[in-house]
Amino acid sequence: MKMYDNFFQTLTCRKLLTGIGLLIASTQPFAAEYNSAQISIEAHAWLENQMAEQGNAATKVTMYPVDQRLASKYCELPLEFSLVNQNLQTQNSIRVQCPDLDGWQLYLSAKVSKMVMALVSNRQLAAGSIITEDAVLAQEREQSQARGVIMQDPAMVIGARTKRSLNIGQIITNADLCLVCKGDIVTIEGISDSLVVSAAGKALADGALGDNVRVQNLQSGRTIVASVKEIKKVAIKL
Repeated sequence: MKMYDNFFQTLTCRKLLTGIGLLIASTQPFAAEYNSAQISIEAHAWLENQMAEQGNAATKVTMYPVDQRLASKYCELPLEFSLVNQNLQTQNSIRVQCPDLDGWQLYLSAKVSKMVMALVSNRQLAAGSIITEDAVLAQEREQSQARGVIMQDPAMVIGARTKRSLNIGQIITNADLCLVCKGDIVTIEGISDSLVVSAAGKALADGALGDNVRVQNLQSGRTIVASVKEIKKVAIKL
């Protein structure tokens, strides 16, 4: 029996030592060494997570390069991140802190861009070109890349005429297009609360979506001012 007693005592002792080892390991503080690239990656992930929590899915986070000469930094606790300015802006400064007793902190810069679906030129287009279906492409782009109203609906672009030349990949805006061009034969819609009447007219000026242009009614010869509604279509209120 003594042999078995010794065996069970040894087994119990081993289990106890293993348990103590696991307990010690579980209470060891978090510790890691970070180089500049790793800190930037963690800051990028943190900021993207912040954007997702705020419901800003249509955004893009771009981290500005960190000085590669920055020495690796050690921290026994997980890094903490915060925005210097609590209100998210296009340009942001991120504070990175090591909360150790003798911790450290540094600052990174990040750009947050609002992304939108935009129609872009699929090829080089000269001024005065009529846009065809194969000349445009829908892409997600930074809203700040274009000035003016970005065109998103192909129906408002295909068949329109360019007012200026467009480069390949250029975002198409309302100001780039002539939906109603001088000399075009257009449809004039007279709209009231209960009635819509149509007549043919001739545009006397160029106009983009929403512009007011002078149009001559071909039947009466009368010149009116109407609002550009669609490609080669204007509207007036009766």
